[in-house]
Amino acid sequence: MQTERLFLAVGLSSSARKRLAERLLAASERQGKVRWVPLENVHITLKFFGDVSAEQKAAIVNTMERVIANAQPFAVSISGVRIVRGRRRPQMVWATVDDCDNQMRRLHGRMERLLEQSCFTRERRPFSPHLTLARVRDGIALWEQNALEEWAEAQRGFKAISLPVEEIVLMKSELRPHGAEYTVCERFELQQR
Repeated sequence: MQTERLFLAVGLSSSARKRLAERLLAASERQGKVRWVPLENVHITLKFFGDVSAEQKAAIVNTMERVIANAQPFAVSISGVRIVRGRRRPQMVWATVDDCDNQMRRLHGRMERLLEQSCFTRERRPFSPHLTLARVRDGIALWEQNALEEWAEAQRGFKAISLPVEEIVLMKSELRPHGAEYTVCERFELQQR
């Protein structure tokens, strides 16, 4: 049986990508053991499904049409940078997402409830909206960790970037030696009332 590796996400507008690129340019020039995500791949993951059959994909599409039926566009903001640690070393660099009025959390909760009714497992971890900016490989040197920490500290004055949420996308992820390649399978537009 043929499957596709799928996830639901909120993409970035071109203006948000441009502003984020301006903030990250200096950091992404330092490579080492820090692998920066290409800006065209940066998104907020709402739900990762993994390998999905054509029948399951159809169920996701049908469910998402119900999820967005009463959802209106809203905005969140990219408000800072966080280094996510595991076993005393950095593992990822996130841009934090501020969901001030909880509209994204409400949309996510409705999505999880309806997908669960369609036989998809609900995520056990609490929803923590973020943008993965970089992944840190094993064996990062202390000087690289320090440089990453200094860069993150310098981002404290990060001017929030408004991110309009106007659509949810169902994405296909194909793992390649140079990194993941993403393709949009479906778009679910939030309708202004």
